[in-house]
Amino acid sequence: MRVKVSLVSYGHGAEQAQVYIECGSGEQVLRWLAYTACSRLAYLRGDTPNMYVPQSVLSQDGTLNDPDTVLNEILEDGSSITVEFSSGPEAFKSRWEGRPRTPPFQWGEEGEIGASEHEWLEEMDLRALGVDKLVSQDLISQNPAALQQDLAATKDVLRQYAGGLQALYKYYETLKEDDYRALDKMSLDQFRALMQDAKVTTDMFKSIHVDECFSKSQDVVVTRTDKKPTRETASLLAMTIQEFFVCVIWVAGAKYKMALEGPSWGYSELSQKVSHLITDYLFPNLGNALTERLKAFDAAITPNSTLLLKKGRRLTEQTLDSCQLRRIASSERRLDVKYLCTHLKKWNILGSKGIDVGVLAIILLFAKHPDPDINKMELKKHPLEVNYDEFERLLLALAFKMYMSEENSDEPFEEYLGETLDDIYKKAGVLVEMKKF
Repeated sequence: MRVKVSLVSYGHGAEQAQVYIECGSGEQVLRWLAYTACSRLAYLRGDTPNMYVPQSVLSQDGTLNDPDTVLNEILEDGSSITVEFSSGPEAFKSRWEGRPRTPPFQWGEEGEIGASEHEWLEEMDLRALGVDKLVSQDLISQNPAALQQDLAATKDVLRQYAGGLQALYKYYETLKEDDYRALDKMSLDQFRALMQDAKVTTDMFKSIHVDECFSKSQDVVVTRTDKKPTRETASLLAMTIQEFFVCVIWVAGAKYKMALEGPSWGYSELSQKVSHLITDYLFPNLGNALTERLKAFDAAITPNSTLLLKKGRRLTEQTLDSCQLRRIASSERRLDVKYLCTHLKKWNILGSKGIDVGVLAIILLFAKHPDPDINKMELKKHPLEVNYDEFERLLLALAFKMYMSEENSDEPFEEYLGETLDDIYKKAGVLVEMKKF
């Protein structure tokens, strides 16, 4: 692979030089390409390499790229790219989309304490997200501290059931969704379907009330935070997982409003309303069906299939590595499932043999949650990323689903699994068939 790099002075926009970089098979990352191009510029000018420090890597359309992106995932032989440089000393000062924040350091008895799986939930400010509007004014008038107490209790309820709620969100956000690039967003139609399937809607609490909760929660998020509306109508707006949690609270507040469905109906504390919505409707009516779908994959776990996976473990890990859009130094390699989908399409898996986005969502839940009981599921910090162990379970479930879709197949599953893994390894380029001479 040969790439043309235009070198531009950072902040001035004037092109200083063009260089051609030989990149072999393109397994390096953009960071390497940027530093190599800057070193070539220094060589051409007779300067020392540290005089030119890369600040950004831009595509031809001006898109700012993550410097840890693998070359051959976004470039091909003859591609052009732009590197902005300065005199430093700091490199890559331009912020690209998805650039990670530097977390504060915390130290415990055994050294540095990493971020918890509940980090984003702990950072949720319910007051800023408009949940304070749902706390009973009667409670506040009787006790000024009731507002903070009820918000804290509501956060505790979310902590308790966060794993199961996240699983329901991940499943329903793929409902009638064909585009894997739209994952991690839930539309109003999908949220309404979730509430209808959970039997939250009744003759008194109708779907229109669910729609109103969706719109009100979105309006508060827009007005109280930095989020900008991206659609003209609420039906086209999409919720993140955090906004989904908030919307569930709004539904609970409206569903259990005093005297809505009878004189004895309702709870005074918001935390009780949320707890009962989850335990009386969401988990009983949705959790059992989800659990049964996940348990179906247990049939794939046999002594022989486990042995096959163990033998192919090294190739499985190499396959995950080969699918990386980004390559960074990390104690744990993880693969974004949205980007894995591009490879599944290349491997003729996604979109055929009974595998679509909805099925992939179930398979991902199986990969991420060894225990299928929705009440025991744990909140995942990276619900759309898989590590080596989870990727192995994902491949097992993919093979099992494809095997079950085969008609009149007398082949044992273990043989089918071995053939499927070999096919994936070969298409990923980690297993090369030796030619016979």
